[in-house]
Amino acid sequence: MAAATDGKFGKLCKERMIEEILARFKSQPNFVVTSFMGSSVSDMELLRRNLGKSSANYVVVKNSMLKIIFDNLKLKDEALKIEGGMGISLSGEDIISTCKILVTFAKGHDKFKIKSAYFDGRVVPAEDVKRFAALSSKYALMTQVVAGIKSPITGFVNTLGGVLRKFVYCLDAIKRSKEQRT
Repeated sequence: MAAATDGKFGKLCKERMIEEILARFKSQPNFVVTSFMGSSVSDMELLRRNLGKSSANYVVVKNSMLKIIFDNLKLKDEALKIEGGMGISLSGEDIISTCKILVTFAKGHDKFKIKSAYFDGRVVPAEDVKRFAALSSKYALMTQVVAGIKSPITGFVNTLGGVLRKFVYCLDAIKRSKEQRT
């Protein structure tokens, strides 16, 4: 009787864990799939600390659970690629920052491999994750866009200001010349 109870409890725990992980995937829908087999615990803690700085996190998931999760997320092709120790980095708002951290970490740790990613509803190959890492951060790109939009407006305002200044100088000159005549 105890074995039957343990089996039900184990199944219930597994279901709850899957539900919790799926909820995390829904709140952070952009993620990177990695293989970490052979990496030390201290290396993984370092990775987690670095990812925490960009509001991302790293979760190790049993392969059987990850396959169920990917099936629920309609990622059946990705579920077929699961092998060995797999981890998921759930990205914060800045996907590029997460990619930079993971790619930098992978360069220094041979056993850590980026397998693929899922960004904005699309599966992204590992090579593209490396390309994302080479980009400027989201905030730097946004700053460049705003500066590009602001530049013509600033030039236009300065031109209008110059025209107004010249007009005021002209009126002042006319006023002075009339005052000198009188």
